[in-house]
Amino acid sequence: MIGMHWNSFRATLAVLALGSTIPLFARAQVLAPQPLPLDDASGKGGAAAFEEFAKYPPESRPLDTSNWDLLHPWLTDNNPTTLVPVEVFRQMETLQKAGLSEQEIAQRVIMPQSLPEYQFDVNKTILAGTQDEFQAKLTVLPPPGSTEPVRFQITRVELVGDDYSGSPSLGAVPFTCDFARFSCTFRWQAPSEEKKYWGSLELQVTLSVEGVAGELHARQAFYSSPMVAGRFTGDFTEHLDNGSLVVDAGVEVQRRMVCFVSANLYSADNAAPLQSVQRRMIVDPSMKSIPLTFFGKIFRDYGAQGAFRLQDLKSQCENLHYPPEWFMDSQAHQAQLEAFEKTHKGPMEPQRIYFEYSSHSYVTRRYANSEFSDAEWQSVEKTGKLEALRKLASELNDPALEARKHPQ
Repeated sequence: MIGMHWNSFRATLAVLALGSTIPLFARAQVLAPQPLPLDDASGKGGAAAFEEFAKYPPESRPLDTSNWDLLHPWLTDNNPTTLVPVEVFRQMETLQKAGLSEQEIAQRVIMPQSLPEYQFDVNKTILAGTQDEFQAKLTVLPPPGSTEPVRFQITRVELVGDDYSGSPSLGAVPFTCDFARFSCTFRWQAPSEEKKYWGSLELQVTLSVEGVAGELHARQAFYSSPMVAGRFTGDFTEHLDNGSLVVDAGVEVQRRMVCFVSANLYSADNAAPLQSVQRRMIVDPSMKSIPLTFFGKIFRDYGAQGAFRLQDLKSQCENLHYPPEWFMDSQAHQAQLEAFEKTHKGPMEPQRIYFEYSSHSYVTRRYANSEFSDAEWQSVEKTGKLEALRKLASELNDPALEARKHPQ
């Protein structure tokens, strides 16, 4: 095994790949749809854009096919990437041990030109629980501009553990190949809840390619949470609350902690995505369910009616070593956090633990569009921010300000 973890050398490889069109990074996941772009960059335009965006609460947002990350909550999007010669990794490792910076390493290491590419088609990049399985189909592609098929052989496959654990070898990964389609498929699931299987793991595939000197590396990272913070039971109830749809999702929680709980809502009639709920909350073993509120005005504005399907349940929890209340309001607990960090050295562990993966879904009763509220979201924070933006816009449009900018 080359003794370096992919995450440690991604930035350097990105520098080496400059000048090519090879993307080295997967699309990052986000927790909520982004605000609408500003067509009017003036103060008045900024206030209007915020007012339009804040019609709906931060925890319940419209969902459509452009929100790729929200529609695939367990997955990141992969693009073709250049196969990296094993010798390049060896050079980089030697230079790193010599104390050179990423920039210095990138200046000294030369990446060969016209190398084949590879792409992993994975079923997910987050595993939650020991029953969850990672599946990755590796396809080897010709260099950009070439159409010649690439013939290759797998010479070594290894799974490498998280940096926090010292990047241990976790053994080989079973695979099967279809060389007629220039691809191999790898499958893995955590054998146990041992901590060595926790965190950012990396599938390392060493292969030889016909016509290319030396061995090459293909690598795919994914996150594994073999121990879980809880699970969704598959029990659901529903009701309307002030014209919004609330679905209570049954849960079993292991311990008190901060979690980001999310789910998507689709039309049960045509499978069109409608809403995404994202909650940041403290969960507790005493809890039997988590309420997920889908905002009424979104249904009204988008003309949604009929039965709805809730799916894509996910709960990502923080591996904290201090009270979860401090995380929820870090500003109010800043002094306590600073004192804690000075006096406590928590274990070096990954930061995320998940609820066990499940494919639970729930179909509601049928609703008429008129059953939902048409009222916009209101809060003290929203009102205060909107007033501040309007005041700023007014001040920016003050003729006296313009006069001071352009004195005679």
